[in-house]
Amino acid sequence: MDSTLLLDLIHPGQMLFGLTVLLFGSAFTLSLLVGSKTHVVQPLIGVLFVILFLLLGTVAIEFSAAATPSYTFGDFASLSEALSTHRWLLFQLPLVLTTTALLILFVYREKIASPHARMYRTVVLLSIAISFAGLMAILIESMI
Repeated sequence: MDSTLLLDLIHPGQMLFGLTVLLFGSAFTLSLLVGSKTHVVQPLIGVLFVILFLLLGTVAIEFSAAATPSYTFGDFASLSEALSTHRWLLFQLPLVLTTTALLILFVYREKIASPHARMYRTVVLLSIAISFAGLMAILIESMI
């Protein structure tokens, strides 16, 4: 099979984005367990690191000359092109919030389950939930 045919069928940025959405689902589940089970902190840090690298990889692919614009062509081309700017603005949110959650988890580690760290647990959970919701909004907008 010709490699250019394969790249025409599978867009690398879309693959990375799809993996990011899947991993955010698992990170959200792990973040719900952080308060009661401290042994999930290390896997959560690992998943968030992979997510951060996937997000950065998606940005690198989209802004390189190796990929075409991710908006669609056809009947809704003008609407999709207008929304593509909105999608990139929304894409910045998971980058910032994932970094924030990682920093909090690095500082607190297993101590995040302590009663005094309740606000920080909430920030980690909200950061992951808002990032996941933002990615889902991008996914839904990309279907237009």
